Amino acid sequence: MKVMVLGLDGATWDILGPLAAEGLLPNLERLRKGGASGELRSVFPPLSPVAWTGVMTGKNSGKHGVFEFLEHGHDPMKGRVNSSRAIRSDLIWEVAARHGKKTIAGGVPMSYPPRPAQDFPGFYLGDFLSPENAPDFSSDPALFAELERAVGPYRAWSTTIHDGDNEEAVVDDLTAFLDQHLKTIEFLMGRCPWDLLMFDLMATDRFGHELWHAWDTTHAAAKGRETALNALRPKLLEFWKTLDRGLGAIIDRADSDTTFLLMSDHGFGAIEHYVNFNVWLLEKGYIALKDSLYVKQKHWFYRRGVTPEWFYGLMSKFGMAGHRVARFRGKQESWIDRLGEKTFLSREHIDWSRTRAYAQGNFGQIFLNLKGRQPQGCVDPAEARALLDEIKAGLTAIPNPETGEPLVEHVHEAADLYHGPYAEKAPDLTVTLKDWKYRTIGLHDFTTHKVVSPAFGPTGDHRMEGVLIAGGPGVEPHTAPRGANLLDIAPTVLHLLGVPVPADMDGRVLSELLTPELAATADRRDEHSDDQAAAVASAYAAEDDAAIQSRLADLGYL
Repeated sequence: MKVMVLGLDGATWDILGPLAAEGLLPNLERLRKGGASGELRSVFPPLSPVAWTGVMTGKNSGKHGVFEFLEHGHDPMKGRVNSSRAIRSDLIWEVAARHGKKTIAGGVPMSYPPRPAQDFPGFYLGDFLSPENAPDFSSDPALFAELERAVGPYRAWSTTIHDGDNEEAVVDDLTAFLDQHLKTIEFLMGRCPWDLLMFDLMATDRFGHELWHAWDTTHAAAKGRETALNALRPKLLEFWKTLDRGLGAIIDRADSDTTFLLMSDHGFGAIEHYVNFNVWLLEKGYIALKDSLYVKQKHWFYRRGVTPEWFYGLMSKFGMAGHRVARFRGKQESWIDRLGEKTFLSREHIDWSRTRAYAQGNFGQIFLNLKGRQPQGCVDPAEARALLDEIKAGLTAIPNPETGEPLVEHVHEAADLYHGPYAEKAPDLTVTLKDWKYRTIGLHDFTTHKVVSPAFGPTGDHRMEGVLIAGGPGVEPHTAPRGANLLDIAPTVLHLLGVPVPADMDGRVLSELLTPELAATADRRDEHSDDQAAAVASAYAAEDDAAIQSRLADLGYL
């Protein structure tokens, strides 16, 4: 048996369901009706590097050591890009290779650089965290050259963004990007020997981030432009039809012994507001600023709204929204960027010796500034419990500005979400909001001078509810997953391949989707110990790290 895992990155039943019902996705519906389908829950928070590392390892962050795109090591002033070298666990294809299985891995986030570095057990193609022109972007340069002759110059990422009136160009670019990746899968599956093929289609994620307001014109960002955006509907539909046609070609080309798992690492939905916890922490006195005239001057401008939020509006007005996130991190490429950088209040102006807590992360994760942990920690560990309780109580009292009801649904402590030898790297608090149209942020310093402000830039973002469709040998028709989550993908794939599932995986084999013969042995585990516990160094030179951070900023992740 072969197993093909295709990541429909960010796909949601909110889009796929209605389109399938209208008959617009016949190939996807063919696989679904002949197999199994349902909801696949993401990890929380649903961040791509954590989600895909969970797919590749079957483990929570406390066991594999990846919590974000950047590894800060509890130093709020530093951060390096995480890579496969930061994953302190075997990857699914490394486990499979011990049993003689070959893998094609393409575009899987967090998989660069290839592991193992030498003699990859099959064929490897890098992801959007690969450096530009990296010599190890593929494991077989001759085969990669052959691929490019077949599909054209290969694009590992797309950073195309909407700026308020260029949605047609964005959807055209993303449709071409998606089509190339689908043709890449079709080429590789017929060119290389493989037992496992895992490939992530990044375009579906970019569609959600950049075009949610065009897809759903009730979005606040569509106000006043509904007619123009509705005129794009045929092209938006063509994007999803391109996905379905490509999937149909892949399914038709596959051998009869191929089992398919189509999955998304998270779902998608609208974002209309940002919730900036650093603003709240500053207002409440948990963040202290340096006591200098220079910083007081910046704080004066900040309180009057001179912030990245204001700057983005200015850039959009003059048609320069292509810089929309790069100005926060990475290279400052124009005089207006450099002016904004010098104007804004940022973490550079925080007095860390007096700061008790700060937010840092794509979901506004909060860290205490502990003595002995952070370089300038000032909170005695004996006082941490009381401080955590105080901050949690304050967060749960933040009102929703539209309804007056509490904005926060739950505040998770590290032990609620993580367990394992690397759990000490986790944030102390992670917040779930009641309404996910409100998006917590923490990486952008003081993006706005308001705790809650209108969102700018991407109009869609991640949700917990992803999709799962399975079909082919070993899959029991007309079944549905029960409580499935991303960590279940690795053990299920290994079980389908006939490879023992390592005992330390947190996920389970999705036996409810399998034929009785396979389901009967789903609980068996291998006691093989993990081989990736050694300390790791960065995969990137300083210049490449800076370039990738700039790319992540362009994508809206930093």
